Parts: sequence; structure tokens; C-alpha cells
Amino acid sequence: MKKLVLVLVALVAITAIASADGYKKGDKYIGPLVGMGWHDLMLGGQFEYGFHENISGGAILGWSSQSEDYYWAEYTYTYIAIGAQGNYHFKPGEKFDPFVGAVLGYDIVSWDVKYNPGYTSWYGYDATANSMFFGGALGCNYDFSPTMVGTARVGYPYYLAAGVSFKF
Repeated sequence: MKKLVLVLVALVAITAIASADGYKKGDKYIGPLVGMGWHDLMLGGQFEYGFHENISGGAILGWSSQSEDYYWAEYTYTYIAIGAQGNYHFKPGEKFDPFVGAVLGYDIVSWDVKYNPGYTSWYGYDATANSMFFGGALGCNYDFSPTMVGTARVGYPYYLAAGVSFKF
């Protein structure tokens, strides 16, 4: 176990000091995001493409779901966000790259209630509310290596998120 931990620490140290050239035009990033979203823990991912020296665009996706079981019913909430994002990078070419961005997308929200026998309804009911959204984001990327980038962001649809993206 100690050897495994030492190997992992060595790999992290090597990738942290490896030559990384930061964001630049033509870069493509893809990776998962984990954070807090509309209702609870939110899972998803993002894709970015460098259109310009400072500007990238791409897609962002998020999914969140929560179920509560009460003695009279079971409630399930599900939230999906699909959007297009555009980001302005303040320090292109640097390992530490802060950015500000905008997201235009579509929210899919559903709520399902299943009543237990003996309460209001045996059948329950469903509700769905879909809508367009416009949100902003602030964040930073940190290049761990020439092919791996860490991301932290606040905004919408993720209120707070972190992830690892891979350049290709």
C-alpha cells in the first residue's frame, strides 16, 4: 500500500512540474465535471474548442437527481442541463488560466410523485418543466501536463464544479 501511495505521489509531482503550455487556439478539451447544481450533486461533462487566441466555445452537460421516500409517498426530482458555452481566457499560454464565460442552454426538469396505498392517489403524478436558460461562469484551468487540465468553475448550470479535461 505504501508503494502504491508513493508511486501516485510521484506521478502527481511529475505531471505538476511537466511542461504544460496552457490554453491556445486550436486546442480541444473534453472531460467530466462534478459539482453542486440545481438541486444536489451534479454530474456531467464539457467540451471546449479554441476558436481564437483568447476565446473558446463548446458544450456543457449536467445531470442531477434526488429521491425522497416518505411514509405517504415517494418523490423523485431529475434535472438535466444541456448548453453551449463560450469562454474568454485571460492568460492564454499559461499553466494557470482564469476565464469568464457565458452559457446558453436548455433545462429539462421532472418531478414524479408516487403515493403509497391509502393516501390521496394510488397513481401519483408527473410534472415536467423545460425551459431555455442563459447563465454565466467564472473559473480557472490549470495545466497539469501537456494533455491533462484541471478545471474549477462557479456559475450556471453548475453552481460550483471541478473536473479534469483531456487535450486532444
